[in-house]
Amino acid sequence: MSEISNVQAQKFREAESKRHSYQLKKTRQENYRTYQKEVKVNENMLTRMRSEYDGKVKGLQNELEGKLSKVRAKQSKAIDAENKRLNEELVNLKRTHADQVTEIKIAQQGEVNTLTDSHKRTLENARLQYQKEKVKFEDA
Repeated sequence: MSEISNVQAQKFREAESKRHSYQLKKTRQENYRTYQKEVKVNENMLTRMRSEYDGKVKGLQNELEGKLSKVRAKQSKAIDAENKRLNEELVNLKRTHADQVTEIKIAQQGEVNTLTDSHKRTLENARLQYQKEKVKFEDA
C-alpha cells in the first residue's frame, strides 16, 4: 500500500507541480501582457506629451520671433528718424557756419575798408602838413 500511496503521492506531486508551473506560466504571461499594455499606454502618453511640448515650444518661438521682428521694425524706424534728424541738424549747422563765416568776412572787410580810409586820411593830412611846412620854408 505504501507503494501505491507513494505512486499516488508522486503523481499528485507531479500534477501539483505541473499545475503550479502552468499557473506560474499563466501568471507570467498575464503579467507580461499587463506590463506590455502599461508600456504601450505610457509610451503613447509620452509621445503625446512630447508632441504637445514641441507644439508649445514652436508656438512660443513663433510668438517671440514675431515680437522680435516688431521690435526690430520699430527700432529701424526710430534709427531712420534719428538719422534724418541728425542729417537735418548737420545741414543746419553747416548753413549756420557758412552764414557766420560770411558775417565775419563782411565784418573784416569793413574793418579793412575803415583802416584803409583812416590810413588814407592820415597820409593825406601828413601830405598837407608837409606841403604847409614846405611852403613856410620856401617863403622864409
